[in-house]
Parts: sequence; structure tokens; C-alpha cells
Amino acid sequence: LANIFVKGNKAVILEVNSETDFVSKNDEFKAMIEEIGESILASNATTMDEALALSCNEGTIQDLIVAKTAKIGEKLSFRRFVVMTKEDNESFGAYLHLGGRIAALSKIAGASEDVAKDVSMQAAAMNPKYVFRSEVPEEEVAREREVLKEQAMNEGKPEDIASKMVEGRLNKFFKEICLTEQSFIKDGDVDVQTFVKNNGGEIKEVVRYEVGEGIE
Repeated sequence: LANIFVKGNKAVILEVNSETDFVSKNDEFKAMIEEIGESILASNATTMDEALALSCNEGTIQDLIVAKTAKIGEKLSFRRFVVMTKEDNESFGAYLHLGGRIAALSKIAGASEDVAKDVSMQAAAMNPKYVFRSEVPEEEVAREREVLKEQAMNEGKPEDIASKMVEGRLNKFFKEICLTEQSFIKDGDVDVQTFVKNNGGEIKEVVRYEVGEGIE
């Protein structure tokens, strides 16, 4: 399960895994996640080693996971977490989807928690690969440009027109993979960045966890 814990100007998003879905609905498992989240929130831990060494009712977080694994009878693993801190003029938006299968946490400057929550909801639903265009690796853009150029040339377009078409289609590519450029799900006439800007805000950071992603 993924979950988010917020206290004042600090938030933690984390993922703890069980072997079966059945256990993820177990109250004891949920309570363990709660304890891990609250412990990290109350500490200065930023790495997994630091988090596992934090003290809690069972000794350390590591001890807690071992104890619950024995009790629940299934391997439980604390997979990852991110600590986010904000300034007073910034807002966190926390959003859990499908009971914690997906969690998204965003930080927005100058806008309300509702706006930040809408951004997190967008991230959860639309699964963008990146937040900003500037994060897309140059080689990924170059590869896409090559593919688009080939397509345009195959359509029999002259080189100069093909190049113009490529730039237009490249923008479409960014619209699909970058959160800030995606059409806002609550209002398709604006992109996410514009929606936030219209509410006096600016997106600072977004983290999205989908349980089990990247574990083959």
C-alpha cells in the first residue's frame, strides 16, 4: 500500500508491500504503515537506513516489520519513501487513489490545498512520466523527433514542412508525458500549469507512487 502523512510543513509519501492484496486490507498491516509514517514524520530521517533504525513501539521500524511479518505470516517490505518540506506560503496536496494502490503528493507555491490536491489527482489518474518539460532527457526528445520526422517524410512532405510538422507533433508528445502540459482533467480547455497559474500558484514538486511499479 502507498500512503501519505502530513504534519504542518512536512509530508511523507511511502510504499509498504505485502505479498497478497488480502493482507493490504488487514488492519494490523495498515496500523504498521501508520506507525512507520508517523515515525518518519517526527524524525529527520531521509534515507531508508535512517528510517529503519527509528525507534517505535516494537523497538525499531526494522523490528516492527520483522514482528508483523511473523504475525501476519507474509513477507512485508518497506520499499520506499520521500520526505517533502514546504514553506508557509506553499501547500501540500495529498491524494490516494484505489484505496492506496496509487498515491500522489504535490507541493504548490502560492495556491490553496484544494489546487494542490487537484494536481495530485491529475498525477494519480494520468500517470505522467515527468512533471516538467525540462526533465525529459535530451535523448528521449531526439529519438521522438527522429520518429516524427520519418513519419512526416513518409507522408511525402517536403523537408521544410516536415520540420514544422515535427515541432507541432513534438508539443503533442510533451502534452502526453509532462504533467504541467497535460489537459487538466476537470477542465480540458486549460493545461495543468495554466490551471495552477490561474489560481495564483506554481507547481514546485510532485511525487507519484503506484504500488509495485518497477518490481518485475
